[in-house]
Amino acid sequence: MVSGCAKQVVRNAVPFEFDKVFSGVFSTPQEDWKEKGLGLAKEGNYDEAVEAFKNHVLENPESFFGFNALAVCYKNVGDSSMAMKNYERALEFASSNEDRAKILANIGNLYSAAKKYQVALGFYKEAYQEFGKNPLYLILIARTFLFLDEYPRARKVLGAAEDVQKDLDKYEKDDDRGLGYYLMAQSYVALDEEVKVFQYLEKALRANPEKFVRKLNQDIVDEQSLLYTIRDDSRLRKALQRYSHGPSPQRFHS
Repeated sequence: MVSGCAKQVVRNAVPFEFDKVFSGVFSTPQEDWKEKGLGLAKEGNYDEAVEAFKNHVLENPESFFGFNALAVCYKNVGDSSMAMKNYERALEFASSNEDRAKILANIGNLYSAAKKYQVALGFYKEAYQEFGKNPLYLILIARTFLFLDEYPRARKVLGAAEDVQKDLDKYEKDDDRGLGYYLMAQSYVALDEEVKVFQYLEKALRANPEKFVRKLNQDIVDEQSLLYTIRDDSRLRKALQRYSHGPSPQRFHS
C-alpha cells in the first residue's frame, strides 16, 4: 500500500582529461571519432568516450551532436561543471525546437540534481515552451513542484501530462523509453494515488523492462526513494517477475 508517503518527496536527482590514444601526424577520419565515441559510451567507458568526442568537435566545431554527447559523458562520470558547459555549447548549435528543448531540460536536470529547484523549473518551462509536444517536460515541471512542496500545482500539471501521455512513445528513444511513465509513477507516490502508481509502473516496465526492473530493484531498497514505500506490495513483486527477462535497450543516447 502507498501510505504516509505524501510530503516525503526525495531531494535527490532524478539525475576528464587523460592521455591521448596516440600522438603524431596520423589522424582518424572525423566520422570515425563519432562512431568510436558512441561505441565507448555504450560500453560505459565514458572517460575514453570524452576523448573521442573532443576529437570529433575539433573537426566539427559546430556539432550539436558532439557537444551534447560530451555533456552526456561528463554527466555520467559526475563532472556537472563540464556537463553544463557542453550542454550550453550544444544549445548554441541546436537547429530545431525539439533539440533545444532537449538541452534545456538536461540543463534543468543538472540544477535539480544540485537542489536548485527554482532554477531547474525555469529551464523545464523553457523546454516546454520550445517543444510542448513532448509530455516529458510537463512531467518534469510537475516533479519540480513536488520538490517545492507545491502539491496542488503538481497535481494540475500531471493531469495535463496525462491527457497527452500517449505521445511519450513518439519521443522516448533507446534507453529513454519508459522514463516519463516511471517519473509519473514516482510523482503519484508523493500524491498518494496508489492506482496510478502501479498503472504507470506497468507502462514503464512494458516499455523498457531491463532498465526499469533494475531501477525498481534499486529504488525499493533505498530508504531515500519514494518507491521504498511500496517495497512489500504484492503487485510490485508480480510486476517485477513478469518483466524480469525483457530485451536489452541501448545504454547511450545523444
